Amino acid sequence: MKLTDYVIAYLHAKGTSHVFGMSGGAAVHLFDSASKHPGVQPIFMAHEQSAAMAADGYYRVSGKVGACVVTSGPGATNLLTGVCCSYYDSVPTLMLTGQVATNRLKGSRKVRQVGFQETETTSIYASVTKSAVQIGDAAGIAQALDSAYRIAQDGRPGPVLIDIPDDLQRATVIPEGIGRQHASDSKASPALPGQIADLLRGLSAAKRPVIIIGGGLSTPRRSDELRRFLHQIEVPVVQTWAGLDLLPSTWKHRIGTFGVYGSRLGNYVVQNADLLICLGTRLSQNLTGGVLKDFAVGSKIVMVDIDAGEMDKFDGYGIEIAERIEASMSDFLDAAIPAAGSFATPDISGWLAQIELWRRELPDDSPAEPEDSAGFVDAYHFVRKLSDVLAEDEIIFIDTGGNLTWTCNNLQVKERQRVLSAWNFTPMGYALPASIGGAMAASYAPITCIIGDGGLQLCLGELATVVRHALPIKIILFNNHSHGIQKQTLETWLEGRYVGVDPASGLGLSDYPEVVRAMGLPVVTIDRSSDISAQLEKIYSTPGPVFCNVQIRVDQKLYPVLKSGAPLDDQMPLMPREKLAALRVLKP
Repeated sequence: MKLTDYVIAYLHAKGTSHVFGMSGGAAVHLFDSASKHPGVQPIFMAHEQSAAMAADGYYRVSGKVGACVVTSGPGATNLLTGVCCSYYDSVPTLMLTGQVATNRLKGSRKVRQVGFQETETTSIYASVTKSAVQIGDAAGIAQALDSAYRIAQDGRPGPVLIDIPDDLQRATVIPEGIGRQHASDSKASPALPGQIADLLRGLSAAKRPVIIIGGGLSTPRRSDELRRFLHQIEVPVVQTWAGLDLLPSTWKHRIGTFGVYGSRLGNYVVQNADLLICLGTRLSQNLTGGVLKDFAVGSKIVMVDIDAGEMDKFDGYGIEIAERIEASMSDFLDAAIPAAGSFATPDISGWLAQIELWRRELPDDSPAEPEDSAGFVDAYHFVRKLSDVLAEDEIIFIDTGGNLTWTCNNLQVKERQRVLSAWNFTPMGYALPASIGGAMAASYAPITCIIGDGGLQLCLGELATVVRHALPIKIILFNNHSHGIQKQTLETWLEGRYVGVDPASGLGLSDYPEVVRAMGLPVVTIDRSSDISAQLEKIYSTPGPVFCNVQIRVDQKLYPVLKSGAPLDDQMPLMPREKLAALRVLKP
């Protein structure tokens, strides 16, 4: 059996139905094998970076390991940004990189390169994968695949890479049982039941408890188990953006988002809590703000995380993690759900009343809807109206920048919807290729891609991939003719001296409606407030892909937002100081 046939058959046996990539001299055998396999479809992207992002999106939707095939040298290096998305969000993906033949590897010779396009791929990827190996002989492929699949999914998940020299791809191997994989021997800590009992006792005694839920509950996804647990607990819940789709917006005691760009209500709740229980969140800087000593100063913080390093990292840096439970979200919830059966719900009526007071008193930072004659719409109102037309099971991929902030803070998430982005690496140009991966993973699911004009510029070629496969993706472009979030940053830090953020300051952008029409997609432009709902209804009743160009004002702000150095509950636009102080339960 040819080695590349074995590789593709192995992927299929593991449930992977698509491999994403670009053809190249050191990858042709892998693609040839994929094209001949009846259960695996190669998807050719416009750029290798997009291929890695598509594999990332494939996992987030299907729960199956996403796979990439690329050639050596530039093909392999182009994967890097997409691989980082998977690494920092704990997404298991498998990168298969071609390499020059073994007799052309430079080995120990004191040169930079011997073979054409030879590049030391494994060392480049050592810091952003869980494992990056090159096989040295054909017989090693079975062990390499077994190991890669196990490592990618065990513990804290993440990407892995296997580099396969060209001559080994052509070699013959003797199958030893395709799809074999050594079973994981990881078990929950014997200390876990006692730790959960302590956690529940503390929760019963708390006066202002809050549970924070994050993206760790989606890799792998454990939303059903989480909801069962929260039904038993019934305390206020705040969400990171990565945890936005774990609960519908109508969930009892759901507060919403919090953080630097989060909701004011969420930030007030977190800052005034007396107990924070963090599930599947590493409490990134975008959640705590930059001044760690000012984060939730009156609260006992309990973290549950499979990575002890994420809990220990605050030691000596201003946040005290009082209780640390090292466990996967699966192990934690499997033990916590039965334990919570006898949970004594605390009397938090006063806390709930305080939250309702904040809900009424904290300012709504949404701008007024512009008149139709303005030539643009307001992003906040647009997202709320978009929520009305999205399907109950819509899969929503969001890029980075203003479009991410406006969507996460205004989308009304429904019961079975998914909301996905590259939350921690957050590159421009992720959402479109990831949507393609998601569309391949769930061919009948409705998919929406939300992206800004700056991000689309980086992945424009993937519109051709959408057209090639007639993927029914609705692409929503937030078009403010600039890098809006960078403009706001320059206004805050450099007195508004724009450099390279809009056409006037040196940035080139495309006439997207014209370009997209030329690529073969239908285009709808929304630029009047009164047209939003009707146009969206039309778009979402149209079969197949549709590109929606949403004109928003060029200086649309991202509010509320935290200014560097301020505590979470003091976001811009600043509230009157007297009101800020009066609304705080805990006085600084």
